[in-house]
Order: sequence, then C-alpha cells, then structure tokens
Amino acid sequence: MRTQLRRSITVVLALFLMFSAFAQVRGKGRLQGSVTDKATSKPVAGATVTISGNNTKPLVTKTNAKGVWTAFGMTNGLWNIDIEAQGYQTLHGSASVSEMQMSPPIRSELEAAVVEATVPVEQGISNVPEEVVNAVNEAQELLRAAVGDPVGDTGTTVTAELVKTNSGKAATLLAGALPQIPTDTEERQRIHTQIEQLLAQAYYKAGDLTKATETLQSLLAGDPSNNTNALLLVNLYLESGKLTEGKALLEKLPEWAVSDPTVYLNVGILFLNKDSAGDAVAYFDKAIALDATKAEGYYYRGLAQLQLKKSAEAKADFTKVVELAPDSAEAKDARQLLAGLK
Repeated sequence: MRTQLRRSITVVLALFLMFSAFAQVRGKGRLQGSVTDKATSKPVAGATVTISGNNTKPLVTKTNAKGVWTAFGMTNGLWNIDIEAQGYQTLHGSASVSEMQMSPPIRSELEAAVVEATVPVEQGISNVPEEVVNAVNEAQELLRAAVGDPVGDTGTTVTAELVKTNSGKAATLLAGALPQIPTDTEERQRIHTQIEQLLAQAYYKAGDLTKATETLQSLLAGDPSNNTNALLLVNLYLESGKLTEGKALLEKLPEWAVSDPTVYLNVGILFLNKDSAGDAVAYFDKAIALDATKAEGYYYRGLAQLQLKKSAEAKADFTKVVELAPDSAEAKDARQLLAGLK
C-alpha cells in the first residue's frame, strides 16, 4: 500500500464495540486495490482488508484469487486500511475518500513475516542489573513470537491480536530497562541506541504511532546524520497523516540516502489523494528516476497528469505502463484510460 500510515487491525476490532452504538452512516465513496507478494509480485488471495474511520462500523472484505479487493459505502474523509494475511507482516495504511470522484487503486505489497535481529545485550554492559538484561531479552522473545519463530516452532498461530499484545508487553519492558543502561562508553551507547530502536519497533507493532514517532525523534535528535532512522521517521509521519512533517524531513535527506522508489511513491500518492497533483508529479518523477523499469511510477504519474488536465503527458505515461508490465493490473487500468484519451 502506498502510503503508509499504520494502525493495528486489533485496534479496529476493539473499537468496534465502542462504535457500535453510533449511527451507521454510509456514503457513496469507494476504495479498491490489489495485494501482491513483494518478493514475487504474485497476487495474495484471501487477505483480510479492514477499513475503519469516521465513527462507523469497520468494513471488512477479502482479496479474490487475483489479489483484488473493493469496498463501498464510505463517506468523505481519511480512512484507515489494514491488510492481514497468513505468513505476512500486517500492512497498515490510510487513504482519502471522496464521494464525488473515484480514488486511484491502492497497490499494496506484503512482506513475509521475519524475525528481527536480536540485540546482544549480554555484551558490553557490565554493572547493569541482571533483571534489566533479562527484561530486554524477554522483550526480544515477545517480538520474535509476534512474527513467529522458525526455530523450535511452537505451532502458535500469529494473529494481529498476538502481535499487538506481545509488542505492547515488549514496549513496557524496554521502556523500563532503557534508563538503566549506561551510555558512558561508545559500545554501551551503541547498545543503548539499538535497544531504543527496538523500543520504537515495539511501539509501532503495538499500534502506538505517537510513542513510536517520539522515540524515533529522540534517536534522530541524538544522531541527525542517521539516514536510516530519518527514513523510518518519514514513513511514520506519512502513516500518521503528517504530510508536511514527512515532506520536510525527506527533503533534508541527501539524494543518495533514498534508494527505494517506494518512499517517493508513498509521498506522491498522498499528494494525489489531497488533490495536489503538481506536488505528486514531482515525487513520481523522483521515483521513476530511481527505477525507470517499474510501471507503478508511470501509472501514478499518469493519474496526476490527468488531474492537471495534461492529456498528452498522461497518455505517454499510460503507454509506458502497458509497455513495461502488459499483464499487470496497472496495465489493465491504463488501457481503459488510454481508450478515453483517444
């Protein structure tokens, strides 16, 4: 999904009881999208797509055999989108809905669930109470269980609820341990930083974007040159709907720091959803400059050119989409749009 805006699906389920007493207002808005495996580009069938927001009962749908989903009945505004599939990391995002015009299709790529690298807390932090070391190790085990442990498989099914619960417990443990880890040597400072990064990850997986953002802000303040943390913070800003902050931080980074065109695609799509097509085109240009072989950049730039009423430019981009990925969902849409431009 090209925005990336994330809230846990279990939060949505928990809020269902709170929102059930509200009037269920339905609008004429529509969202549609497709879900593929990031590594293979193959469609992911049977993925659960949960759409929530605007004090209404969440909409839940599933992808079909081609990985495509559609949802109807939304009012104007920003809606949260959560995509969950067995064996993949849960993807969280959001999209703006207008009842007056159709939103562009949301292209989502799921990454396989992986086990995060552990932090060697036993080394380099002597004079730290044993309970602190144990707390950090327990937190790492909880985070490992949140994505499944391929070593010594316990047979536990990894659900969104388990991810949120384990991550919340891990965050509590890490937040308590962090102040007790010294930073008086370079090695200890490095370990302190690693654990703070782990804490940001735990908050993120627990669905607490505010604390995850604050933790990354603290890390970046301590090391402004850390482009990895800066990019993570950019993504969190975007996922939280803080487009201004995300754009400002992204523009501070050196060009070479961004190697993944998805970063620019995410920003461009957010601008596109906000009817700011001129800004969107600028970021799609950057995405294409990084990888001119991917059809997505041309596809979304073509949609932006249509908003700007630049038919010739839009036609060129949609033609490129068909040329690069003739069998893709983008190409199908592009052919339809090209037919309308003739």
